[in-house]
Amino acid sequence: MTQVAILGTGLIGASIGLALKANPDVRDLEVVGYDRENINMRHARKIGAVDRTEGNIANAVRDANLIILSAPVLANHRLLEEIAPFVQSGAVITDTGSTKAATTAVAREHLPPGVSFVGGHPMAGKTEVGPDHADVDLFRGARWIVTAPAWASEASVKTVLSLADAVGATAMLMDPEEHDAYVAAISHLPMVAAHAMFGLARRSEAWPELSLLAAGGFKSSTRLAATDPAMAYDILATNREQTLHWLDRFIEELQEMRERLNDSDREALFTEIAQGELDYSAFLLGAVGRKEESGLGSEADQFDFSALLIGQMAKDKISEMTQESEQRIREAELERRLKRDLD
Repeated sequence: MTQVAILGTGLIGASIGLALKANPDVRDLEVVGYDRENINMRHARKIGAVDRTEGNIANAVRDANLIILSAPVLANHRLLEEIAPFVQSGAVITDTGSTKAATTAVAREHLPPGVSFVGGHPMAGKTEVGPDHADVDLFRGARWIVTAPAWASEASVKTVLSLADAVGATAMLMDPEEHDAYVAAISHLPMVAAHAMFGLARRSEAWPELSLLAAGGFKSSTRLAATDPAMAYDILATNREQTLHWLDRFIEELQEMRERLNDSDREALFTEIAQGELDYSAFLLGAVGRKEESGLGSEADQFDFSALLIGQMAKDKISEMTQESEQRIREAELERRLKRDLD
């Protein structure tokens, strides 16, 4: 029988357990849960995410073929050090942390020969924490990034790829540094921006009024400010340089938008907004990944319908605004004349 040890039975760990237990193609499997919080282990057992729990970490990993570290990143680093003396030769260790390069370095430093580490990062989750929020379908259709260091065996990489497939995710291979650069842009920067945006409003003297007015737009834009603090801190502490890189680029984008807003060129401002809306709508409709070669020539040679569309939209909008402005001037002039005649 294959034994899987899940170290950390919170949202992600318990959801992995549920997905493995629910997959009819996964047979002869025992899932052992370990957590520093006894209440998490009890709840994970209660919902059927694990077959049994083990409060002693050495016993939890001693016979495990696959060990999944599912705690915040820095806690995973401590777990790697703790379990190193007890892991059997041939075991595969993976994780679910949001940063990969630092964890890979810790694994190489502490794990004994014969034990492989292959990083993993399921691109799915919630702001809620704990096994009570676990979801058997949390990973279904999601990307599961697999970061295999050069020293990992081929069999260990296949094991982690199989794990991703077994919980319904789509595996995607990357190297650890590449992963950290990309997720800094689409995950860590949005979290920082959400904290900054919420902090800006919260620290305003007008917060009592702002909080009453804040609705869907503000709440969705600042949702990531509710990220578990331990997880958020570990992410930023272990991916500082990449997050700073994207934060600097974001500041440049904000400055450019500010200049557009301050500029008298209304058509340029509208064009910027319209292009962003078109690109975002295409993204939501599934326009992801790199463009395939079509044999139709370079992008520069092809007819750019979106540019034509935006140009016409901008002309129409500016024309509408001009007409409204002229109408207001005429109405003001008429009102002035009527007032003069009455006087």
